[in-house]
Amino acid sequence: MNKYELMVILKPLLPEDIRAQIQKKLETLVSKGKGKIIATDVWGKRHLAYPIKKHDEGYYLVYKMNLRPDFAQEFQKEIKLMNDILRFILSKID
Repeated sequence: MNKYELMVILKPLLPEDIRAQIQKKLETLVSKGKGKIIATDVWGKRHLAYPIKKHDEGYYLVYKMNLRPDFAQEFQKEIKLMNDILRFILSKID
């Protein structure tokens, strides 16, 4: 298992229940890959440095997790399919 940090930027005007569904889906994906979420940090709504898909703001979520290296690629493919996510980055940390 390797440690990873995932930062996700969601569309800013999503209702709270949709945000909760996305968080639940991300947690389910991690557990499906036999990973574990260590910490979740909700930054909330922030201004973006530049517009992304015509949005000036985004809702930030940061996860610290343990994932198998072979599952990280598949995990990123699944995240790309989620329409309500503007951007994400998955970084390996020590």
